[in-house]
Amino acid sequence: MKHTLYIAQKPFKLFGQYTIQNEEGNLLYTVQGKAGIARNQTIYDQNEQNVGQIIQKLRFGLPRFELKLYDKPVGTIQQKLSLKTKLDLDYYGWSVQGDLLGWNYEIYDQTNTLLAKIQPEHWHLSDHYAIHYEQKQDELPLLLLALAIDCIKDAAQH
Repeated sequence: MKHTLYIAQKPFKLFGQYTIQNEEGNLLYTVQGKAGIARNQTIYDQNEQNVGQIIQKLRFGLPRFELKLYDKPVGTIQQKLSLKTKLDLDYYGWSVQGDLLGWNYEIYDQTNTLLAKIQPEHWHLSDHYAIHYEQKQDELPLLLLALAIDCIKDAAQH
């Protein structure tokens, strides 16, 4: 894979606060979670502009999240009722395969072409993982999806 994003959760912070760096160690994005009944996260670029949002829709049953890029809805993600973590994903025709709870999964497009591999980075005090991907234009949509899966993972544990 040509590109990598490194996602680091800030230790001892509530509501999902992250920093995202590229393979050169440059800060590209920050993520801020908001307190409340529903879990919401906003992705900010280097200029502190809102470039993405994950918004939990309150309803009975399994958590459902709306995904937005540049304030426009682009899809939804919801955990399916299953013994294993499975997703109901409506997002660019993409699919996710692998161990979602262990941060070891792959994302495929509608033609079953591998877009990205998400893998854990185990040697840190807080959650860290990497997104390895090919196409630069997929960077922000892949980041948004990986963070939404993190929201589902956290919701399943609470």
